[in-house]
Amino acid sequence: MAFLKKMIVAAAAISSLAFAPANAGQVKALGMVLESEGAHIGSSPVSAGASLFLGDILSTDSDGRIKVRVGQTTYELLGDSTAAFYPGKDGAIAELRRGSILVANNSTTESFEIYASDVRVVPGQNRPVLGEVSIKSTCELVVSTTTGLLDVTAGAEKRSVKQSHSYRVVPEHSVDGLKDATISPEDENYHRHHNHVGCAAPVAQRGMKPPFVTGEGHFLEVAFVAVGVITAIPIYKAFESPDRP
Repeated sequence: MAFLKKMIVAAAAISSLAFAPANAGQVKALGMVLESEGAHIGSSPVSAGASLFLGDILSTDSDGRIKVRVGQTTYELLGDSTAAFYPGKDGAIAELRRGSILVANNSTTESFEIYASDVRVVPGQNRPVLGEVSIKSTCELVVSTTTGLLDVTAGAEKRSVKQSHSYRVVPEHSVDGLKDATISPEDENYHRHHNHVGCAAPVAQRGMKPPFVTGEGHFLEVAFVAVGVITAIPIYKAFESPDRP
């Protein structure tokens, strides 16, 4: 009987070892780092060629930058920025938590989404698309399009940002205190893992009238300044061939 128990324990141990590599192999990378300077995944420095996984938090120093490719979309975080990435039904999902992100897509079969606070940004139908989303403060974003069209939703309002245009966007609520980096903005439990702060009061404290309170909507067109256009040109070049592997 003692011998039989030992055999059972040994078999269980061997079985667990046999399945460990298979389970580990099922963790598929979301994307890859193309370029990196003064950038981190979590608290660790990151270099070109590194893989990007669900739950990874990317950040840059004030003078840093990092360019990643997720599916058929290329993103670049500018200085002092933070973002996380997720798989989506129609393409990659980027959650911008701080700073600025450039996005480029020339795929006829794949889309993308960018979330910043409670504002959602997706591309129009035409490709290529090259744009920028920047969080200027807790309750102020700027969305610019250098090429193509970006559709932006804030609250119940939607606006298309056309080529060579920029819009200041005031969300109804800012999102803060994110606790679980593995939960996508499209997950039904997403809003249970952070705090919501209404934007009407913070905007008013800065001497500005919240446009959605005054009836002017969430959007205000501003002078077009493509801050990241010089950096973004190499991204655009990388997508001259649609659906490039």
